[in-house]
Amino acid sequence: MVKAKTKAKENDLTFEQSLEELETLVDKLERGQLSLDESLDTFENGMKLARVCTQKLTKAERKIEQLIEKNGELKTEPFDKIE
Repeated sequence: MVKAKTKAKENDLTFEQSLEELETLVDKLERGQLSLDESLDTFENGMKLARVCTQKLTKAERKIEQLIEKNGELKTEPFDKIE
């Protein structure tokens, strides 16, 4: 049940919030002051946040690729039509 709540929380974060939290976790790991269990938990959370960031970047990239300029106007086309 906790994992479902954590996943929902991660998806509610903006890209910038996710990245900031990820940077905080990396900083904690780099200090080397965590126990092994704490390090593993921190690493796991960092991997989840990295995945969220990657998904958000991919989604934004696809949206940008779909924007096509025609006659001075930006129009959105389905992603599968892009070559």
